[in-house]
Amino acid sequence: MKNIIVLIIIFLLIGCSKRQPINHKLLHKAEKMVNINADSALAILTKISSPDELSTKDLAHWCMLSGKVTDKIYTSLPPTYLFEHAYKWYSSHGTIEDQVQMQLYLGRAYAEDGDYDSAMSTYTEALEIASNNHLDNAAGYISSYMGTLYEEKGMREQAIKKFKIAAIYFKNANNNKSYACALRDIGREYARTDSLTQALAILHTADSIAINVNHKNAQASIINTIGGIYRLQQEYEKAKSYYYKAIALGTNKIPNYMGLINIYIETDSLDKAKELLKNIPENNPKYIYGIKRFHSFIYRKEKQYEKALDNLEEYVFLIDSIVNAKNQSRILNIEEKYNDLKKREKINELTINQQKYIIILSICIAGILSIVIANMLYRKQVKDKIQKQQDELSEVRNQLLHLSLDLEKKKIKLSSLKEKNENYNQMKNEITHIISNYKNLQNKMIADSALYKELVHLANQHIPRVNKTLITEKQWGQIIKEITGIYPNLHSYILDLCDTLSEQEWQYCCFCMFGFDTNAEAKLLNINLASVRTKRHRLRQKLGIIIPTRISFQEYIAEQLI
Repeated sequence: MKNIIVLIIIFLLIGCSKRQPINHKLLHKAEKMVNINADSALAILTKISSPDELSTKDLAHWCMLSGKVTDKIYTSLPPTYLFEHAYKWYSSHGTIEDQVQMQLYLGRAYAEDGDYDSAMSTYTEALEIASNNHLDNAAGYISSYMGTLYEEKGMREQAIKKFKIAAIYFKNANNNKSYACALRDIGREYARTDSLTQALAILHTADSIAINVNHKNAQASIINTIGGIYRLQQEYEKAKSYYYKAIALGTNKIPNYMGLINIYIETDSLDKAKELLKNIPENNPKYIYGIKRFHSFIYRKEKQYEKALDNLEEYVFLIDSIVNAKNQSRILNIEEKYNDLKKREKINELTINQQKYIIILSICIAGILSIVIANMLYRKQVKDKIQKQQDELSEVRNQLLHLSLDLEKKKIKLSSLKEKNENYNQMKNEITHIISNYKNLQNKMIADSALYKELVHLANQHIPRVNKTLITEKQWGQIIKEITGIYPNLHSYILDLCDTLSEQEWQYCCFCMFGFDTNAEAKLLNINLASVRTKRHRLRQKLGIIIPTRISFQEYIAEQLI
């Protein structure tokens, strides 16, 4: 029977595990492509349409690869709940580096959802782990993202502090490209707080570092920022030289063209501004609103106010449309993630339930023939045993009740006999015999009690390093119920002796009625023998009773209750 139960448990455990389609080849192939061709890696990962059906390990791997792809081509991160599952796995099984990296992706996912508090909390924990383990490069990226969060909230001073911390970490890690970008971010924040001189000093340092690492994108963004600051200072020639220098690097030229157009409009070089406007593609929705804005400025300079107003209105309309489109896109993205999460949860729930039903049905069909006979025999034995115990207990209770009634009648009759004649002595002997039988039945009820047998078993066990009583709260309740059932007048008798008895003392009083010796009591209560004697002595003192040494507390109290 035990073997059958073990087999059923094993089958249930196996059946309840999710049978997930694990595609190691796709994950392995995507991992190879991440650093070579991120677009191809993304296409491979997209083939896994239901990543949450992967095993926990493969899901964590899928999330890590998705995060690395996002670092390369700046796409949106997968739903946050997937990264939460991935982080739990890496926390238990991954290296410290993987754990910190996954926390960074999780924080970014929270930030994309607009949950800035969770994002900042996750970043803070990740930064502490990275710092304690001297992962300077990871700590630099985490600090940068924390600075970006502060930047989005308009908290310039806090953003500058975080970007400065990021710069220090990147410098310690010899990551000069990221070090230069961190300095660029510091310079931008200083510029936004009108600390233009300070911003320029930092940006020139960033430029010199970017040149040494020969990273054109980082260098172009730094030079563009320097040009923008010179434009704010109205040092137009310096600004133009930097914008043209950035264009010459051959990376994203549009921001530099726009900077130059602003300068030419501000210096009334409208023809040059119009000429440069031709370099900005009008069919690209990303730039059309900027083109309208520049035309509005140019027409206003040319005093063609009607055209200037028309272009300004179109510019405002496009800006509003873009803002609305972004907000709607964000809302739809959040809603899509939420719906996807709810759908996945429902699918998982239905799948698990279906699997449970199939497994249970299979087990029932497969095991019904092997367990039905054993189960019926076992149930019959248990039923017979329980019935026998109930019959015996019922018989004892009936005998006890009859003896109790008979005893009361005999006592009444004895009290009516005024003279101690032969009838008196005979009645007294009958009462003594009834009392003896009554005590024997009470003792038998205790000895046959399942609770008493359970306590005796506990007292005989050798359990090492026990630091608490072996009797549970449930058993204490059973002790009171058992004893008061055998001795119905016990509670009222004890209260007559001492009405200030505490609940614990009442429990102990009932426990003593089982008649355990000092060794058994010491084991059950997990106290030493001296403490048992002290405990018994204090109970007797509180009850105000003096018990002869030849009899026990249980015997004395039982005698008084008759």
